[in-house]
Amino acid sequence: MRTLILGLLFGLSVNALAEQPLRIAVASNFKPTLEALLAMWQERSHTPVTLSSGPSGALTQQILHGAPFDLFLSADESYPQTLAERGRAKPPVTYARGQLMATCRHWAADTEAALARANTLALANIKTAPYGRAGAHWLSRHGQAFRARQVQAGSVASALQFVASGNADCALVAASFKPLAPELHWYPLGDAPVLIQAAALVKNSPQARAFLEFLLAAPAQALIVQHGYLAAL
Repeated sequence: MRTLILGLLFGLSVNALAEQPLRIAVASNFKPTLEALLAMWQERSHTPVTLSSGPSGALTQQILHGAPFDLFLSADESYPQTLAERGRAKPPVTYARGQLMATCRHWAADTEAALARANTLALANIKTAPYGRAGAHWLSRHGQAFRARQVQAGSVASALQFVASGNADCALVAASFKPLAPELHWYPLGDAPVLIQAAALVKNSPQARAFLEFLLAAPAQALIVQHGYLAAL
């Protein structure tokens, strides 16, 4: 009887371990793409996945304060590198390269004309969101041509929401958001910086390593490109 009970308890513990989800902290710009990738992931793995999304800087602070994530998908290289330097993650690996676009509620002939018409321009928080910093960098070279008042959003997803809800005329956001808001007008920023988006293993588990390998493999990279990113190099 004792052997039977121990066997049952062991079986329960193994099942409980198998059902532990893979916990991914993901920058808000990449969350819609990651959700699309999860359908592909579930075709090859029974490991469930839970997502926590937000600005990369805020997620970094959560990890530094002990948040139990397994994998961190940042919108830049610097935040994962900070975690690696502090011994809280493995060295970062590029998984995508992000692009910046302008989006507005109104139509115009080109990007310059669209932004010139704007009274308010939303940007993600430059202190915590890499897309906010990229937008600010672009404006430092071109913003003198525009009169728009800048409105700060908590994340690049929030900046998009500002425009969609009518709280801003335009925003500088991730190009990957374009399919999510086809009702808005989208304008390229040809000389905007490319964001090197890096991943870091926070917990060096087999499940986290397997997911990172999946993310870097050709099928996942093809889907990432379809969602408006440049492929990882």
